[in-house]
Amino acid sequence: MSKNLQSLPAEMSCLSGQSVVATVLVALVLAALAPACGLQPPIQSSGAAISKEGIQLRVLRQSCSETVQPKQPRNDLVEVIVDLEIRNGMSEPISVHRDGFRLGAPDGSAIRTSTWFAIDPVTVDAAQALTLQLRFMSRGGLSCWREMALESPSAVIKGTDPVRLGAVKFIPAHALSGYGSSPI
Repeated sequence: MSKNLQSLPAEMSCLSGQSVVATVLVALVLAALAPACGLQPPIQSSGAAISKEGIQLRVLRQSCSETVQPKQPRNDLVEVIVDLEIRNGMSEPISVHRDGFRLGAPDGSAIRTSTWFAIDPVTVDAAQALTLQLRFMSRGGLSCWREMALESPSAVIKGTDPVRLGAVKFIPAHALSGYGSSPI
């Protein structure tokens, strides 16, 4: 037994270095997944945006946290995570460019996604659906208390042409108490 484990109380002598490492790994995985547990359907949504080709885009779940900056009015840090579904009603595959999505803010600005590897396109096969998660962060512009619009001006591509989809407007469900702060 190692010198460090010899100094443990008798009831803890069953702990080994491997079990401590396993426990730490489980804790890290749970901490990494915790933000996904906070996703909820929006309070209000305009419903699915549908293209003339039969491609649908809708917001399934989202989370919004807003950290109020009292010394910097109208410069709050807002993080929005959106689970969206893209349903391909066509007979050919489409590609989705996650870096082509924008989150329209009440002040008219369009926030780019800050999702990891968003530059890598994904394919949605014919007559299939795909769920994606996007992350947006902004100082000023966005507010967890006002309507947002998920826009896809260059996100969905059929062949080499962008698919025209309207914006999906939604009012986010607010962050849980203790996760971010409310301006109210």
